[in-house]
This record gives sequence, C-alpha cells and structure tokens, in this order.
Amino acid sequence: MSPRHRKAFIAALMHETNQFSPVPTNLSSFGIWRPAGAGEPPCALDTLAYGTYWRRALDEGLAVAPGYFATCQPSAPVSAADWAALRDEMLADLARAGSVDRVFLFLHGAQCAQGTDDVEGELLAAVRAHVGPQVPIAVLLDLHANVTRRMLEQADYLLACLEYPHTDYAARALEAYDLLDRHVRSGLRPVTAAVRLPIVGAYPTTLEPMRSFVEHEREVQRQAGVLSVSACHGFWLSDVPDAGATVIAITDGDPVRAESLAMELAARFARAAVPAGEGLAAPEAVKTALQFAAATGKPSVIADRCDNPGGGAAGDSTFLLRELIASGAAGLTLAMIWDPMAVDFAHRAGAGARLALRLGGKVGPRSGDPLDVVAEVVVVRDDARQAAFAQGEPRLDLGRTARLRIGGVDVIVNSERQQVFDPRVFTAHGIDPASCRVVVVKSTTHFRNGFAPLAGAIIDCETPGSVTTDPTLLDYRRLPRPMSPIDPGTPRTPTPLGVFSRVS
Repeated sequence: MSPRHRKAFIAALMHETNQFSPVPTNLSSFGIWRPAGAGEPPCALDTLAYGTYWRRALDEGLAVAPGYFATCQPSAPVSAADWAALRDEMLADLARAGSVDRVFLFLHGAQCAQGTDDVEGELLAAVRAHVGPQVPIAVLLDLHANVTRRMLEQADYLLACLEYPHTDYAARALEAYDLLDRHVRSGLRPVTAAVRLPIVGAYPTTLEPMRSFVEHEREVQRQAGVLSVSACHGFWLSDVPDAGATVIAITDGDPVRAESLAMELAARFARAAVPAGEGLAAPEAVKTALQFAAATGKPSVIADRCDNPGGGAAGDSTFLLRELIASGAAGLTLAMIWDPMAVDFAHRAGAGARLALRLGGKVGPRSGDPLDVVAEVVVVRDDARQAAFAQGEPRLDLGRTARLRIGGVDVIVNSERQQVFDPRVFTAHGIDPASCRVVVVKSTTHFRNGFAPLAGAIIDCETPGSVTTDPTLLDYRRLPRPMSPIDPGTPRTPTPLGVFSRVS
C-alpha cells in the first residue's frame, strides 16, 4: 500500500460487565454513535480515545475508515443475540472500509455476554481473520481489563490506561497511534510478555504505593527498545476464569527483555496493590463528615462507592440519603439518585412545587428501602451535563434531572444512570459544592479529579451494594482460587502467561 493510501480502521466497544449487577443489558442499553460519513468525530469522544486517535490521523494525513463508537454503563452481561449483533455490525464496518494498513480498537477488556466470557478475545479473533496476519492491530483497554490469552494472541499491541481515575485515555491513544505508525513505516517487531497475578481489588493510582508504581511504569516505558508497558488490575466484579491482574511488557523484537520486564513489574505491582481501606458504614460516614466539615471549614466529600453506576450498581440506594435526612443538619447535598419516575413527577410539577414522593430504593435489596418524603422541587432541567473524569468541556448528558430539597438536604435525581465525575452535576442545579458542609457522590474513584481540590476530607462509605470494593464480600462461583485478598495468605506469585509475537 503506497503512502498515499495509508488507512486506519478504528472502532470502539466499551462495556464493563459486573456479574453481580442487578441491571440487565441489551442493545438498547448502549449509546452508539455511527459516523455515517462524518469527516471527524464529535468532541465528546476525544477524552475517550477514539476521537483522539482520529484527530491525530487527520492532522497527519492518514485516512480513517471509522466504525461505530458504542458505550454502555456497567451492568450485567449483555444478551447473546445482542452481542452477536454488535460484533457483526463492527465486522460489517470493517468490510466496508476496504483495504486498511492498521486497526485501532478501543475496548474495555472486561466485557462478557451471556454464554461468552471473553467478548474482546472473540471480537479480536474475528477482526484478525478479516484483516489477515500482516495488518497490525492496537487495542487500548481499560485499566480494569481481564486480559486473556486469546486477546494477546490476536493483537500486536495491547495497551491499558495507567491511571485510576482513567485520566490518560487520550494520552494512551496517542501512544497507540505512534506504535501503529512506526510499525507500518519502519517495521517494528513487537514482542509481548504477559504475567498473571492472583490479585483482585480496587487500587486507585492517586494513592501510594500505587502512585509510585505508575511513575515507575512510565520510566520503564521510556527505555530504549521498550514499546509499551501496562498493568491491568483486572475487574474485581467479574466472576470468570480469566479475572485477575495482568502485567504486559512489549519490546521491539526482544523476548528475553520483555519477559524480564513483565516479571519485574509484576513483582512491584504485587507490593503496590494495597487496598485503600475499609469504608465507614453510612451512619458513621455522615457523623464523621460533619465533624471534619466543622474542623476544616471545607466540605467533606463522601464516596458512596458501593452504589456507583460506573461499576454496575443501580445508583438508587437510599442508605446515605436516609442518614443525611436523619442528621437534621443543613448544607448537605447528594448526587445522583437514579429514579426516572421521581424525575418525571418533578418535571410535571415544576420548580416551586412540593411533592410527596417515594424516592429511590426501586431496583432491589441492595438499593435499600424507598424513602417516603415531602420534597420541594427547586430546579428541573433536561440539558445538564458533566465532563468525563472532570476533564474538558461538560459533554456527558445527565438526561432529565431535578434538584429536590428535603429538609436541609439537596438531592439531584436523574433519568440517565451514571456516576458523578464533575462538580458541574451540582453547579448546573444551582448548588455550589464548595459552600456545602457535606457532599455525597455516587462514585468510587473517578470523582476525585473534580472534587479533591475543594474537599476538606474525602470519606469512603461502605453501604450494601453491587460495587463493593471488598471482594471478600462477594459470592464468586467461577473466579480462579486461591486469590488475594479473598483467600488469606495467598502468595502473590507472578505466573507467566507466555510470550506472544506475530514476528515471523
């Protein structure tokens, strides 16, 4: 293929599958953007890697044959028929692209369907069968990917974001672009070594010792001959045989060095994967938050981490809201309760109305009991937005929303299930979170980028929920055992998965 005809196929399919989620998944659960002749992607996709890659290609004169961008809030496994429809549509997009000399896919790495544990591996095998052995494929994964042997066999470059919160998707997409371009232009010879660790859990990279581990990853990646390194923490809410942490090292034609680096990084990861600590129960979290707010003069931020829609929870639990109301304190706020019926009633009543509502607690036992409240409708909106990871412009649509006031508590309810990333969730409804005493966000870690600068304290709260960060509380059936920290005393010994190369 001549330089004039260089062309990349790009596509994205993102679903983090939580086997413990009460929320079912089908094709209508996905937001799918289809290019339909677009000359460039919408800006909303830039921080999510797909748009970043495409814009870099435009800047450098590389033709792009774009497939769809599909994303879904974390939830239960998608139906088998709908997974087949998503797979077949992407392959049809690839067929329409004609001759391409590279492929970039933005995938999660922990997606399952009913009857299919390894969605990404199956998809990559189908893409590889279409493009043949010589076309390089680069895949950008979520840090919480469960990396499988099939994924490693089919891709030339597997990269994961390094940060949790995932603030570096765009930067890693540019790295993938450079690797593919160098591969096509100058013949890189990628050799990948992968090492599995018997570890599951949530390990934010904003905290030590994981913070220093990520900086070490970046130092290693700058070494001559090293193409990429990644540490996939695995998704602790997966219950599949390939769940767990995996470290990947890719070198230019040097299998011995790739193996050595992967083992060294895996040993470091085993030491750095320290749980962030137990969260407080709801009553204690609210009491502690009020004490910190009084002491610091700044808002305390409570993470309702177990009811995080960004991990597959319903987002309608009432445990913390009940405690906020019971405290009798003022200057408290919570976002967001996923309750489309309450939102609809608030919009029908309009701002200024008082409503008797049965709020939240609708999806299942882990949502708690619904609260019967009398609420003032303060604000209703159908255009509120937030920014993913609190980066850039607010482009994530919250759906229809309402601000409800219940005593001294302001509650944001919404119709589009999603976690809180950004203080704009509050400011869009006339609430300045910096002036509140306590701010509750339904999120585990991704809120920190937006809320840490204004918080006097951040308090993790452990409520009943399907996104607990304590894997010892989950009823695993298929997870490989023994596994740390579920099985106390499990040696965190790295096990090589192998060396993978498409170099002939």
